[in-house]
Formats: sequence, C-alpha cells, structure tokens
Amino acid sequence: MSFNIEMLKGELEKACAETKRSFYKKFSRSLYVSNRGAKLESFISELQNQFQCTSQKFIKDNSLEKNTSAKRIVAALAREYAKKAVEDFSRIQ
Repeated sequence: MSFNIEMLKGELEKACAETKRSFYKKFSRSLYVSNRGAKLESFISELQNQFQCTSQKFIKDNSLEKNTSAKRIVAALAREYAKKAVEDFSRIQ
C-alpha cells in the first residue's frame, strides 16, 4: 500500500495538536506539581499515554495496520509530539 508521507504527517500533526489541547484543557484546572514531583510525573505519563492512544487510533482510522513503515513513522512522530508537549508544559508558569 502506497501512502503520502507529507499528508500523513499533516493529518497526524492535527490529531496530536487536538490531543494536546484537550489534555491541557482537562488538567488546566488542577495543579500537577507536588513536593516530590509525583503528580507531575503522573501528568507526564498520562500525556504520553494519550499520544500513544492517538497514534493507535490514527493507524486504525487510516487503515495502516499492515503497513509496517507507516506504523513506524506514526509512532515516531507521536513520540516527537508527546516530547514537545511535555517540554511546552514544563515552560508553563
């Protein structure tokens, strides 16, 4: 199965941006920092899980289950977006 990698990246970027927005909105009312950082660690772990779910849903929605190359690209991009989201969150004052 052939696929357009630029189109794939664009669609995944939109999905990841929406995941980031909805996750931040969900947790914006709560303070996720504690003395030992346990709540922050939990927040980061949950955010990474959300991005993993987003990538799995993206693969299924775009019928890429059998395309190993596309699955690798989607997973790598989702990890990159999750890392950027964590970095962005760490800058929030």
